[in-house]
Amino acid sequence: MAGLIEVEYVTSRRGTQQVLFQGHLHNKNSTKEHCIHWKWVVKTCRGSITTVGNYVRSTTLYNHGPYILTTWVDDDARFPIPLWNHHRNIGPRTNNNLEGFHYRLNKSLPHHHPNIYRFVELIKQIEKSESAKMRQIDFGAAPQGRKRVYREKENRLIRLWDQLQAVREPADQELPPLHRIATFDCSTFVIAMSQLRRLQDASLV
Repeated sequence: MAGLIEVEYVTSRRGTQQVLFQGHLHNKNSTKEHCIHWKWVVKTCRGSITTVGNYVRSTTLYNHGPYILTTWVDDDARFPIPLWNHHRNIGPRTNNNLEGFHYRLNKSLPHHHPNIYRFVELIKQIEKSESAKMRQIDFGAAPQGRKRVYREKENRLIRLWDQLQAVREPADQELPPLHRIATFDCSTFVIAMSQLRRLQDASLV
């Protein structure tokens, strides 16, 4: 059919049907008569398409490109890359330690919504306990060890980092720098990332 744009149907990992259009994945939103309305997988984006059979009937503009760049990628982004990028991070990568502290804090309180004096007294006790632990470490005491399962995961992650670095060095020569990729639209970025993945897979064979 001349003049019509054909879409590609794919299956997600959960087994649901999705539409791949111009490098963007869409989930089914609603069905009306012979038309199916699809919304982009990222909820913060208003991009959507309407299909009839295997062809596009209408589309709406994508607003995720500027949002992603200004929020996560640009040098002056709201959340700069060093803040959220955990590559080569050997420290905490989750907030489980904070959740554990909050759990112990709640268990130490006699009831919900204690008065301010009881809460301040508890905070002072916690501060004394943590200061004592730090002094013990300063005098040579060994810090509390990590569980074996986490140590093994950490070692495996380090090995994967090294393998990724070995693959990335020749692959980076085939792709433009990140600041050049960021100036393209998101469909170009998705295509570039797909090329990088294929190069990495080929290098691992």
